Amino acid sequence: MTATLHIHIHTGTWAELGQAAAQVRTEVFVHEQGIPAAEEWDADDASAVHAVVLGPSGQPLATGRLLHHAPGVARIGRMAVCRPARGGKLGRMVLEALLERARQRGDHEAILHAQRHAEGFYARAGFAPYGEPFDEAGIVHIAMRRVL
Repeated sequence: MTATLHIHIHTGTWAELGQAAAQVRTEVFVHEQGIPAAEEWDADDASAVHAVVLGPSGQPLATGRLLHHAPGVARIGRMAVCRPARGGKLGRMVLEALLERARQRGDHEAILHAQRHAEGFYARAGFAPYGEPFDEAGIVHIAMRRVL
């Protein structure tokens, strides 16, 4: 666990962090972006490594998850930061925590599907786009990857 100004990041299983992760994902993806709840939840949550940033009073502020995509390849997804907490480096904290867990398990590459408005965020973290933009859950995305 890392602490910065009373903000704590935790990584763990869905059983440990699912309630907090679901709160952030529901707020951002379902309520704010209008993604149907049925599309937001999938079986991958059970096997993923989750990261959640908790604020000073324990409220969940940001989340993301790490999946095993292929041998040596991690897949990051479901990255979300609650609107009032955006711009404060919480997304980067989540991303770095997930990339560190990927490195620890021996992955050599990480991939993700970035919403186009977030492409610059991932580019600043070392990810490069590949392929053509595509629609996912009614939102335009671009595939990106980074060597670990």
